[in-house]
Amino acid sequence: MKEHFQDSTYSLLKALHHTKIAMEFYDDLANSYEYGAKQIMLQYSNKCKWIVDNIRHRLPQDMLENIDKDMNDALFFDSIEDKLIHFNQEQKDMIESIIDLISKGETIEVSYTEKATNNGG
Repeated sequence: MKEHFQDSTYSLLKALHHTKIAMEFYDDLANSYEYGAKQIMLQYSNKCKWIVDNIRHRLPQDMLENIDKDMNDALFFDSIEDKLIHFNQEQKDMIESIIDLISKGETIEVSYTEKATNNGG
């Protein structure tokens, strides 16, 4: 009899999230290789899939539904992180403040002001 996980902690969600991201990257790598290297990348992807599937099999249905909502697009957060890494500290602090406000139910209005260029614009 398999033990069922009762843990709905942040760590379990993050572990699943990162494993799914790894799986998607291995799939992406497999597309850029031929022959042996392609097969190795696909094997790594399948191992990640086995980990995710094995954990999912042990989760209660209500927890699984919540995790599915959170993991719907595993690369979404990665895509944002890829952009944020290039921000200066002031910009990162501003984004964090905006996220904090939104998470508290506040409404945020965004306006765009185009920078003037040196050629008279």
